[in-house]
Amino acid sequence: MKPRAMLAAATLAALFTAGASQAQTYDAARARQDWVLNCMGCHTANGSGIPGKVPALRNSLGHFVSLPEGRQFVMRVPGAANSALNDAELANVLNWLLATMNEQSRPASFKPYTAEEIAAHRRPALTDVARTRMKLVKQLQENGVNAVPEHY
Repeated sequence: MKPRAMLAAATLAALFTAGASQAQTYDAARARQDWVLNCMGCHTANGSGIPGKVPALRNSLGHFVSLPEGRQFVMRVPGAANSALNDAELANVLNWLLATMNEQSRPASFKPYTAEEIAAHRRPALTDVARTRMKLVKQLQENGVNAVPEHY
């Protein structure tokens, strides 16, 4: 194969691989199963939470991941950090949640969670979730995002 043809083939392969990986970075069937078994009991089937007790994940999780501290917050809340899900499974569920229940709130620059990122940052679990969450909500408000309620 000529060098020019090899370069063209390599470029096309790289573009195809990048496009495919950006299209869907989660296993939907597995994520849904892990959601049902590990998260749905508290956050409810549609992610709306329980007012006054359990925060909604639908249409709010995407706002949190727009902040560097918020991205870590999502994986360090006790329910996620201490869940029976391994790092890859937690990354899969978070990516699925952000794609399916947070399409409108997820930042365009969102980079999917990886098992390596989860392993590096998931622990220790947060001990003062309410205070950390309130700080993040205030940061979001300062950035003009008022869609996340201060209290759940």
